Amino acid sequence: MSLYASRLKPNAIRALAHLINRPSVISFAGGVPSSQTFPADEIAEIAARLIRERGSEVLQYGVTRGRAELIRRVCDYMRARSIEAVPEQVILTAGSQQALDLLCRVLLDPGDVVIVEAPSYIGALCAIRNSGARIVAVDLDDDGIKIDELELVLRQSGRSVKFIYTVTNFQNPSGVTLSSERRQQLMDLANRYDVMVVEDDPYGELYFEHSPPRPIKSLDEEQKVVYLGSFSKMLAPGLRTGWAVGPTGLIRLMELAKEAADLCSGGLDQALVEECLSCGLLERRLPVLRDFYKLRCQTMLEALSEYAPQGVRWTYPRGGFFVWVWLDNMDATSLLEVAVEQGVAFVPGQPFFADEQVGGNTLRLAFSKETPQRVSEGISKLMMLIRQAQCS
Repeated sequence: MSLYASRLKPNAIRALAHLINRPSVISFAGGVPSSQTFPADEIAEIAARLIRERGSEVLQYGVTRGRAELIRRVCDYMRARSIEAVPEQVILTAGSQQALDLLCRVLLDPGDVVIVEAPSYIGALCAIRNSGARIVAVDLDDDGIKIDELELVLRQSGRSVKFIYTVTNFQNPSGVTLSSERRQQLMDLANRYDVMVVEDDPYGELYFEHSPPRPIKSLDEEQKVVYLGSFSKMLAPGLRTGWAVGPTGLIRLMELAKEAADLCSGGLDQALVEECLSCGLLERRLPVLRDFYKLRCQTMLEALSEYAPQGVRWTYPRGGFFVWVWLDNMDATSLLEVAVEQGVAFVPGQPFFADEQVGGNTLRLAFSKETPQRVSEGISKLMMLIRQAQCS
């Protein structure tokens, strides 16, 4: 067995996947978009037309970098978000998770340091650990990663830090958004300490009232930032199409790594996304998605306010899929088994921390999948179980 294989660990959320689709369980576990939001009829019509008219093209192998026209449309999409990019700075990937894996393969050696938020996205922690790099975590507050603590880590770790990983908007798992001021401060630190930033932004378009601050990548004058995006939450995750925008040389290395991984992403998936952009389907769907998830988030926050016992705290996201909860002197993992027996599931918070010895009193609730009625019912059940555990 190789050293790489010895570092592989199961993803704690994927281990709960069997709970997500069980009708008897109200699932706050998987951070998945609701299937009610998938534009299935429109995609079916587009797929039938593409296969009928251009089947020999879209069903064939494609180039590793991705379909040229979709890359141009991604550049246009980025420009609308204040990010200037040319096609040579873009690669299409099988979701942004593949982009994370490719980045770790081309940037990291065993012993290198990567700075992450605490808590952080499990998929990123897995990709970083698989590379053999050492993870150093910096705490979050309501405005995102704490800049003073980040600078202290950079000062202490020196040039061993290869990149800073951040989910800037409606973070998975906390729901927190990095403030505009801290985005500039983070960019300044990256320039001062000559370190890369990986800005992961799968939720940025799913805001409820106001769009989030400009991406860190829009502040990047020295080519220090790699921006990751995905169409999974905006269209459908089954299309498996994401992208990375970064320095030309780095994107070329990611392309070479992708050649060895899968030769190329699915041509039909990319062609479908391309058509969804060109016909305006994505643009028309975004307001609908924002209202859809806003209602579920509001329902969860109202239910928490109504049913949560004393000592339970939570975040107040302004977009995305997640609410982060702190319990009062209680282990969330031990609560999970009882909760599932009573018909409600969540993800314990410990796996979201680089140091899994911390975070035992936290949990992540995803409001994205269930109906408002089931959200309210599930929170009522869960809070009742917490109250009972407090009294026992």
